[in-house]
Amino acid sequence: MLKLVLPSPQYTESVKAAVEEYKAHPSPFDIHAIRKLIEFADSNFEGYFEYVENQRTGINLIPGHVPSTSLWLVDDGNYIGSFDIRHKLTPQLEKSGAHIGYQIIPSRRRKGFVKAGLKLALSYVREVLKLERALLTCEEENIGSYLAMTSVMREYGGEEIEPAVTDGHKECRVWIETVPDKKKSACI
Repeated sequence: MLKLVLPSPQYTESVKAAVEEYKAHPSPFDIHAIRKLIEFADSNFEGYFEYVENQRTGINLIPGHVPSTSLWLVDDGNYIGSFDIRHKLTPQLEKSGAHIGYQIIPSRRRKGFVKAGLKLALSYVREVLKLERALLTCEEENIGSYLAMTSVMREYGGEEIEPAVTDGHKECRVWIETVPDKKKSACI
């Protein structure tokens, strides 16, 4: 069964295999959460769990960063990817980064896991953070991410807004409602 879970040592073997896959197939779109997971897996995997808990509760944050919850997408106990959910936005996150960042292991890409994970992440945003909508961004060149975001936006409701230019590249941006639009969902 596909679900989002807080990082837990029970998934260590599966996550370590995923880290090797991430390292063997780096992407220009690797998110911060994956870079930190790789960093800790290589040096102090046990420390990773303290790190993500501190990020979630706002302890020892880097100046300018906001609390964020890292969740692992797992299927039948196997790690599939990571979803990083920021609890609020700064002006910089409104341009690039947004509420939800995600990454799926290379062997499971293009199989619908981003869309399924986004829907689960939107439930988390609604139920835990009490937000009615979430902002998502991706680099213009990240076509797969863009297609997943806009597909969920069409199903749930929301709007695509003006792209932002940050660090010399264009960021596509969409607001997505955290509750699916029943009328739109029935047509999809």
